[in-house]
Amino acid sequence: MKKLFPGVFMLEGEVGGRPLQLTYLKGNLASLLFDTGCTNDPQKFIAPQIKEAGGDPSKLTWIVNSHPDADHTGGNHEMKKIAPNARLACGDADRALCEHPETLFKKRYDAHRENHDLFYEGDTLKWLKDESGMQPQPIEVTFRGGEHIRLGDDWEIEILSTPGHAHGHLTILDPRHEAAYGGDSIHGSVYLSLKGEPIFCPTYLHVDDYLNTIQLTEHLPITTYLGCHWPLKKGPQIAEFCTESRAYAEKAERLILNALKKPHSLKELCLALGPKLGDWPRTVDLDLAYAFNGHLVRLLSRNKIQSRVRQAKPRILEFELA
Repeated sequence: MKKLFPGVFMLEGEVGGRPLQLTYLKGNLASLLFDTGCTNDPQKFIAPQIKEAGGDPSKLTWIVNSHPDADHTGGNHEMKKIAPNARLACGDADRALCEHPETLFKKRYDAHRENHDLFYEGDTLKWLKDESGMQPQPIEVTFRGGEHIRLGDDWEIEILSTPGHAHGHLTILDPRHEAAYGGDSIHGSVYLSLKGEPIFCPTYLHVDDYLNTIQLTEHLPITTYLGCHWPLKKGPQIAEFCTESRAYAEKAERLILNALKKPHSLKELCLALGPKLGDWPRTVDLDLAYAFNGHLVRLLSRNKIQSRVRQAKPRILEFELA
C-alpha cells in the first residue's frame, strides 16, 4: 500500500506477473474503492491494505469498476460480501459485462472466435474463467460521465467517461489533488512486468474512442496520473505517456495498412506484426487481436480496406486494401 495524498491510497497487487494498482479514497463523508481485482483479491490484498490505510473495508460507501475485465471486476462478489452496504457501480455501457462473468467471457474474451477462429484454451482459458468471478453480482448504479461524488466536506471527485478499452470505461478526476485515476484507459506502448520487462501488449478495442480518451487525458488539469498497470506518472510524464499511447496506435494502423497490400487474416496480422510492435514474449502476439480488430473495424468503416470470407468452417475473414 502506498499513500499518494491525504485520503488517497494505491493498493498494490499483482496479476499475471504485472502490477495491479487499485485506488482507495477515504474521506470523512464517504469512501470509494476503484476496481476489485480478480476473484480472490478482495481477501488477498484489497481488504488488508484498506485496513493498513486506516480504513474499514466493511464500511465502504462506493465500489466502482473502471471497466469489465477479470482483474477489475472479478472480485465484485467477494468485495460485496465484505462491504454489503457499498454501492457497486460501473460505466452504463458496461453493465452486463460487469455483472455477469459468463457475459464478460463471451463478449470480451471469446469475441474473436466466430469470425477469426481465435480463442483461448487450456490453462489460459481456465485462468480467465476462474479469475473473472465465480458468480454474478448485480450492479446498483451506472455512470455516463459528468457525475460528482462528495467524499469530504471540501473534497469532491468527478466521474469521467474515457472509452476505448471498453465502451463504458471510467476515470476518476480528483481536482483537490490535481490527479486522475485512470484504470486501463490508456496503455502506452507496452505492459511491463513487476521486474520492468515487457510482458504484454496494449489491448484497447475501439480506436477512435481510444484516441479521443488520450486527447482528453493530456488536457486534464492534473499533475498526477495513476493507471492500474503502469508506473505512476507525474508532471511532464503524463503528456509523455499520452504521446507514447497515441504513437503506438498510429504505428499499429500504419503497419496494418502496409501488410494489407496482400490479404491477411486477423491471426496472420497479429503474428506478422507483433515483433515490429513490441519485445513482449511472442506467445502474447495473438492478444494483439483486441486492438487490431478495432483498427480493422475502423478501416472498414472508412472504406480503406475490404473483407471477405476465406474459409467457411471454421469461419475466417481475410482483409486487404480496398
